Amino acid sequence: MEVRDVFKLRKEGKIEEAYAAIRPMYAVHKGHYTTVCMFWVAMDMMQLRYKQRRLEEAYKIFLALLRLYPTMEDTDLRGQSALMRAALLVFDHNPKFSMLDFITKWGIEKLTGDDWTFGKAAGHVVPSLGMRIVGKVFKEVTGNPTTDMALKAAPILAESLKHSPYNMNNQRYKAIIYKIMGKTDKAINIYRHLIAHHHQSYLYQELAALVSDDRWKVALLCRAIATQREQKFTQKMRLELADLLFNSDKPRARYELDRCIAIRKAAGFNTTWHMQNLSASLEGIEPVSEKDEREFYRRQGEIVDQLRIF
Repeated sequence: MEVRDVFKLRKEGKIEEAYAAIRPMYAVHKGHYTTVCMFWVAMDMMQLRYKQRRLEEAYKIFLALLRLYPTMEDTDLRGQSALMRAALLVFDHNPKFSMLDFITKWGIEKLTGDDWTFGKAAGHVVPSLGMRIVGKVFKEVTGNPTTDMALKAAPILAESLKHSPYNMNNQRYKAIIYKIMGKTDKAINIYRHLIAHHHQSYLYQELAALVSDDRWKVALLCRAIATQREQKFTQKMRLELADLLFNSDKPRARYELDRCIAIRKAAGFNTTWHMQNLSASLEGIEPVSEKDEREFYRRQGEIVDQLRIF
């Protein structure tokens, strides 16, 4: 069997057969075509193993690909882009894999212009490969918001901002770094500009976490709940709102807590100790009506609109 026969097997979708054929060939001869074939077939195999949930084997193949890549000619950098997509796959399956460490070592500046180009699918904008990588980096940063993490992620964000300076997520990531570095006012200012042009529920929720005034927190959480189309995503906001309203407006706190618990039960989740304790503290309190609470959301929304012009 020759290398072209292995490529033929790959084209036919016979991944296992192609992988079994190329490995002994690559072991004895690491020429240009053999190396290229080994890389792409191994890439197919890694993806197949992830689909089969053979996670440890898939990760070992990924590590082997990282060792193989420097020995392969990749003039069009398609191999590099494939490795970046592979790293995204590894991140989603291996909790010990750090995208921040990986892309820092690799060098975010090595990504091509195509890697930063947004696509379209079914009429929707699809994030670029570069933005997907940056998104994973900041998932790590938000999970461990330390100064060291922020400083390490800053150059990665700087590169991303070169390609999409006004991208909403890039602005959010900038706000995350500002918050970690103690520059909360700058983070808040970013969100003020964002909510003036975008009306996603999570923007109001994230801004609520930044402001210190409870009046603003209540208003922002109300707007976040009112703009969230899927109720299953409101339960955390409703619990926080119930906590904020407990001392000032117990009937509203009762309403938000009851809705939170109902949403959790519908999703098959149990109530937490905190929810149970808050519910006991509100025992005997009659909740406001849904109509009354919606009117409350509307009034609080007017407060949020004032925030935009400061």
